[in-house]
Amino acid sequence: MLLPAKRPASYLLGFLLIILVVLVVWMDHTLTSPEIQDAIRKKRESQPAQSPVDPVMTNDVQPRGGAAVNALDPMHQAMADELHAETTTPERDLEIIRDFVSIYSRASGGNPVGANADITAALTGTQYPGQKGHFFPRGHSAVRSGQLVDRWGSPYWFHPNSSSQMEIRSAGPDRQLFTGDDHVLNPSPSGLGVTAPAAP
Repeated sequence: MLLPAKRPASYLLGFLLIILVVLVVWMDHTLTSPEIQDAIRKKRESQPAQSPVDPVMTNDVQPRGGAAVNALDPMHQAMADELHAETTTPERDLEIIRDFVSIYSRASGGNPVGANADITAALTGTQYPGQKGHFFPRGHSAVRSGQLVDRWGSPYWFHPNSSSQMEIRSAGPDRQLFTGDDHVLNPSPSGLGVTAPAAP
């Protein structure tokens, strides 16, 4: 009587399965060992902490590696740092805001429109989901509750005089708009906005 021929393929598969089980058990034991966990923790602690990237917007730069990195233009950051500084005046604050509006206008083909919150969203790149690029840092102390505020904490008042010029008004120390201590840049022409008509 003849014995059936041995099947080397089944033996080979069994042997490979045993090796696989041994590797899985060894890796599980190795990766969960206290020594390995301690070494991983020490390696993480020794690496310098990476500063978070401003998700705010920004001018998105596409590096060769792929993912976009957000970085505010250094010139824009320097301008923003000057806003509300002790060495600047309220009039200079208005000029800085005007310059940011002008930069936005040149980049997008027109002034931002709407109330303070809309203009702030346009400058900080939060106007709509997925907006790419921003000109003003979102975390700046002059942005409160989604609005640009003056050095006394009152929201700036914006009024378009034309497609290229905008009245920008600070309520001043009394925090009341349209009073004698307001600071105004590009006041509306006579009879427009809040500017009273000129006397005959």
